[in-house]
Amino acid sequence: MPIASDQAVVIWGEVLWDRFPDGPQLGGAPANVAWHLGLAGGWAQLVSRVGADDDGARAIEQLSRACDTSLVQIDPERPTGEVEVRIQHGEPRYRLVPGCAWERIACTEDVKRAVEEASVLVYGTLAQRTAAGLDGWRSAVAAARGSCLKVCDVNLRKTETGEIEQGVAVMEAIAAADVVKVNDRELARLAEWQGWRDPIQVLRDRRVLAVTHGAAGSTLYGEAGVVEVPGMPAAPGGDNVGCGDAFIALLVHGMTLGWDLALSGRVASKWAAAVAGARGATPAFTDEQVEGLLSEALA
Repeated sequence: MPIASDQAVVIWGEVLWDRFPDGPQLGGAPANVAWHLGLAGGWAQLVSRVGADDDGARAIEQLSRACDTSLVQIDPERPTGEVEVRIQHGEPRYRLVPGCAWERIACTEDVKRAVEEASVLVYGTLAQRTAAGLDGWRSAVAAARGSCLKVCDVNLRKTETGEIEQGVAVMEAIAAADVVKVNDRELARLAEWQGWRDPIQVLRDRRVLAVTHGAAGSTLYGEAGVVEVPGMPAAPGGDNVGCGDAFIALLVHGMTLGWDLALSGRVASKWAAAVAGARGATPAFTDEQVEGLLSEALA
């Protein structure tokens, strides 16, 4: 069942800078989702937290081109988030820098009001890695209406708190969701953590389960059955950073516009491939590129 396109989307989670060897790129999975949703013609309010520094100001300035950043908080003590990125065998490898602003996103009264009015709440799993972040996220989820579609973009990273501790917060995030996106590697890690023999069967009891397979495409499990989405070729010279975030952004965008799951998946796959052909998670596509990526849906 599609949701109305004129209702609000709120995205909760980290904003940070991906420090590549050749220079920084704006990132953070939820921020990437907000960016691509905006480029595709949607609009969202981003709830995050940055430092009172140049990195934070630059992040807000860039993101404001694609989404509402009025709910991005300024932390007077902690710096804007960053993660060191290296590409190994075509895949990104990350090292999170701890003690940054996004680890304590707060559910302020303004945020609570926005979530109460939202028809879609999108969140990752990384911003819940600390006690403060988990408490803030719990308050936001509690504020959401029963009819609000909750979308969890699973994003597993090794942290100094340990994989098992992070896994507790991840499972709580999944349990609250109506839509879950996970890649093959994350699905295997979840199965190992939880002792699941058949993780697909465990996770299929929700409106949509999206399992991405990298260049091989994705499998979407929905209320009407299973949809296999073929992978799309990516132009050489890019990287895979942010491809999954772009995919879930366009999948959610399609749902808000009433596209069926198969069309939403195909457009999401095409968009993710375009991101894989660029450097970093938040490339700026031209109007002509956007029209081409959305051509099937616009026909």
